[in-house]
Amino acid sequence: MTEVLLLGRRAVREVIRYPEATIPTLFIPLFFLAVNIGQVSETFPDTTPFLNGQGYAAFQLPVSLMFAVATATTGLALVTEIDNGYFDKLLVAPIKRTSIIIGRLGADLVRGIAASFVVVLAGLAFGVHIEAGIIGAIVLILLAAAFGVAYAGFGILVALKTRNVQATNTSFLLFFPLLFLTPNFVPFDRLTPVMETLARLNPVSYVIVGLRSLIIDGWVAKDLLIAIAVIAAMSVVLIGLSLRAIKTYDRN
Repeated sequence: MTEVLLLGRRAVREVIRYPEATIPTLFIPLFFLAVNIGQVSETFPDTTPFLNGQGYAAFQLPVSLMFAVATATTGLALVTEIDNGYFDKLLVAPIKRTSIIIGRLGADLVRGIAASFVVVLAGLAFGVHIEAGIIGAIVLILLAAAFGVAYAGFGILVALKTRNVQATNTSFLLFFPLLFLTPNFVPFDRLTPVMETLARLNPVSYVIVGLRSLIIDGWVAKDLLIAIAVIAAMSVVLIGLSLRAIKTYDRN
């Protein structure tokens, strides 16, 4: 546990020391939030049934949260260490290999919480009211950050398998199809039949629906439990694969 905390603290310091690596990941979600609200808010006024009396910003806030936390930052940091040789030093150190990954994921959780907090503040500035209250806002931030940690497992896996900066950076692009094949602009029942089918098959859709329920509807147990189950399943699969990859990692 001590080695995980030390490695996690080191990774958090990296985030603080190099804000230029984090700021762009915040610009994109805030930009999309502002642009989407500006373009679509008149089409869907607060009298629209699925908005439950709120502005369109409430519907878009979960999408911006997903953008903020699903990054390749952790994978890029790891592949950089592989490139400069520091990763080899960690491998020969008297620590468990898995602690290297868990420490970085802990730092990613901290970064995800901070990024989600900023995005939620922006949403409040746009007039969003979180129906689930303050506790709901905390759960909203924690769930978004947890999704970011689960997704970070994929970036770490790519970094360990390819040892290539370009490939690891490109891994973030795979998130775009997953995000846009969701009810990100309108609910499921307003999508075309083909898009609705694809969206319902996409597990990311249910994370968005769960986050959105806290904002628009309040405490909806079914939506929250499904979102938590999806995040947990992603964590088990992606983080599990990355932990297995580092256990069998060959320095040559």
